[in-house]
Amino acid sequence: MDDSPSALYRIGDAALRAGHDRWQQVLEDAYARGLQPLCLCRPAGVPMYLARYDAAVIKRMPDTGHLHHPACPSFDPPPALSGLGEVLGEAVVERAPDRVDVLLDFPLTRRPGCAAPAGGGGAEATEAVAQRRRLGLRGLVHLLLQRAGFNRWVPRMQGKRTWFVVRKHLIEAAAEIHAKGMRLADCLFIPEPYSIDKGPELARRRTQVLARLQCPDQDAQFRLMLVMSELKEFTATEVDYRIVLRHMPDCPLYMQRKAGDRFKAIFEREYEAWAHQRCAEQAGQVDPWRSRFLFCGLIYARREDLYAVDMATLVMASSNWLPLDHPYERLLIDELVRHERRFLKPLRFEAKRGASFPNAVLLDTGNSETPLDVVTPFMPERERQAKLAAIAKRLPKAWVWDMQADPSPPPLPAKA
Repeated sequence: MDDSPSALYRIGDAALRAGHDRWQQVLEDAYARGLQPLCLCRPAGVPMYLARYDAAVIKRMPDTGHLHHPACPSFDPPPALSGLGEVLGEAVVERAPDRVDVLLDFPLTRRPGCAAPAGGGGAEATEAVAQRRRLGLRGLVHLLLQRAGFNRWVPRMQGKRTWFVVRKHLIEAAAEIHAKGMRLADCLFIPEPYSIDKGPELARRRTQVLARLQCPDQDAQFRLMLVMSELKEFTATEVDYRIVLRHMPDCPLYMQRKAGDRFKAIFEREYEAWAHQRCAEQAGQVDPWRSRFLFCGLIYARREDLYAVDMATLVMASSNWLPLDHPYERLLIDELVRHERRFLKPLRFEAKRGASFPNAVLLDTGNSETPLDVVTPFMPERERQAKLAAIAKRLPKAWVWDMQADPSPPPLPAKA
């Protein structure tokens, strides 16, 4: 969702910028003739792909993001600079520019009975099976955010990332992701922007979508649906936890007490940051740069209009919906936004060695990207050593902010 005017393409004999007066007409004609566009961000051009939805659009070919110029909207750093590199080709397979197949480590339906024991219940082993990587819920959400473009920032996006825009691009990205034999969009619910005036109408449309949870297949105990929205309340009751999401305040979700306790323990950093920010807001302290906390939960219908959370993850983001792996990254991300820089945020996906990835990557410093790293005194020693080792490999290209040495960031690399 980079609306930069710098994208220039060669389509047939014509060289046009995205948004040209004849742009859609040229794309439709090229699609009908089977032409392949070239992105002219590099002198030799980078092959692109034409897809057809409501209108013809140009998309990046799989595994070519690093071939583009860093200032190009189609640029992506090499997969090794993010957690995508550990799952690409196994848990995440790019079949086409508009289709990605994912292998999940969790079900989208719950079925009665137990799985057969491994090895056939004591029978002689006749085969050896290689263990394949699978994508967890956080990894799936990171993939969705990345394909929707929310790990990328250009100054022209300032003030445009409303919930309406966030929802629109997440749904479009979900239509390209396939898992468990279905499109992710078919089992995803992202509530529309809420207003009191439209409350009854929004509730009616939401009930229509969630009705599929109350009609499971004959061989399924219950269906699951992924719900994504900003966390508003997470309150303990006498028997469980009550969860209220910002854009569906009239439809709370419920999580078992033990599961809710585990949720708070696993996402301790994010939960504490959310709780402190909520207390400040209740005290009337409004922060225009407040963080966002995206609650992503698999829900099922316990009974009519009562929805329970089967599993959940919590993703912290900046005020502009740039995903964060750590609360301290907000300081760097907000600094980059204030200085009107072009950059992207590498996401961890399922990586256990996330400390080795840059905290951000500048895209406006010339013909190559510039990694940015943050080191804090509160890092666990093992994580700190991994970060320092990764920085050493990126020198002299790396930019480093050591918060223990200086609480203020050093000057950012100059724009090209």
